[in-house]
Amino acid sequence: MIFEGLVSVVIPVYRSEAYLAATVLELVTALTPYMDFEIVLVNDGSPDDVQRVIDDLCGDDSRIRYLSLARNVGQHRAILRGLAKARGDVVVTVDDDGQNPPSAVLALAAALQRQDADVAYGRFQSVEQSWPRRFASRANGWLSRATLANDKQIAISNVRALCGDFARWLGATQSAYPYIDALIFRATSRVVEIPIDHRPRSRGQSTYTILSLAKLWMSHVTSLTILPLQVAIVGSFGVSALGFLVGGAQMLRALKEKRAPEGWLSLFCGMTFLFSVLFAFLGIISSYLGRMYVNTNERGLVWERPQRARAGRTKASPSHVEGLR
Repeated sequence: MIFEGLVSVVIPVYRSEAYLAATVLELVTALTPYMDFEIVLVNDGSPDDVQRVIDDLCGDDSRIRYLSLARNVGQHRAILRGLAKARGDVVVTVDDDGQNPPSAVLALAAALQRQDADVAYGRFQSVEQSWPRRFASRANGWLSRATLANDKQIAISNVRALCGDFARWLGATQSAYPYIDALIFRATSRVVEIPIDHRPRSRGQSTYTILSLAKLWMSHVTSLTILPLQVAIVGSFGVSALGFLVGGAQMLRALKEKRAPEGWLSLFCGMTFLFSVLFAFLGIISSYLGRMYVNTNERGLVWERPQRARAGRTKASPSHVEGLR
C-alpha cells in the first residue's frame, strides 16, 4: 500500500451509460494493489439507462456505492453531494469519461499525504479536447486565476484531491450556483498542484456543448467575482463626472456670452445633469449591492483546520454516509 488510510473517488455521472463501467472497472483494477478505496458514483439525474450500469457495478463490488439525484443539478452541485457522503481520509474527484487515468488518482492522493495541504490539483501536461472546448477551458482558467485568491497560479482542473474532513465540510455548502474551485480558494490557501496525464476520449462524446460551456462560464463569473458590478460602478461614476463637466462647461459658456443657449442645448444640458445625478446614485447603490453579494457568498466560508499528524488524515465518522446506498 502506498497510501495510509481510505481514499474516496467521487465521480459525477451523466449520459455515460456506454462507457461508465469501463471507467470504473479500470479504476478498481489499478487502485486495488496500492490503497484501500471506495468509489462514489453520483447519478446527476441522467436521462439514459446509466442507473442500471451503476446498480450492476455496486452489486459486484461493495467498494462501489452511489447517490442518485432526483433531477439534473449540474456537475458542481453533484460533486458537492458526493463530497458530503465520502468517507475517505482523502477524496479525489474525476470525470466519468475515462480521460483521467487511474495514475492521476494515485499521484494526487500520495502528493496530498506528503504535503501539508488541504487540496491538490492535477495540472494536465497535455489536453486531449476539441479546440472549442480547449478555448472555453482556457478562458475559464484565465478568469479563475484573475478573480480568485490564486496567488500561486495553481492550474484549476476537474481532477483534484481534498483531505477528507475539508471535503465533507465543503460538501455541506448550500448554494444554488456553486463553483467548487471558488469555494476552495475562498476557504483555504493551502493548495498545491502536481503534473498528471490527460487521455483522449476513446468512447462517447462530451456532454458539454459550446452553449452549455458559455452558460457555465457566465455562472462562474457571477459566482467568482463582482467584477461586472465593479465595471458598472466605474462606468456610472464616469458618466456622472462627464455629465457634470459638460453641464459646467455649457454654463460657463452661457455666462461668458451673456445669453441663454439655444433650446436644444438647454435641453441637452438639463438631461445631462439629471442623468449624471442618476448614474451617480446607481454607482452608490451598486457599491452596496456588491458588499451584500460578497457577504452572502462568503458566509460560513471559514475553514478551521483540525490538528492532525502530517502523515495521516482524520477518520470520517459513520454519520457522513447516512442516506448513501
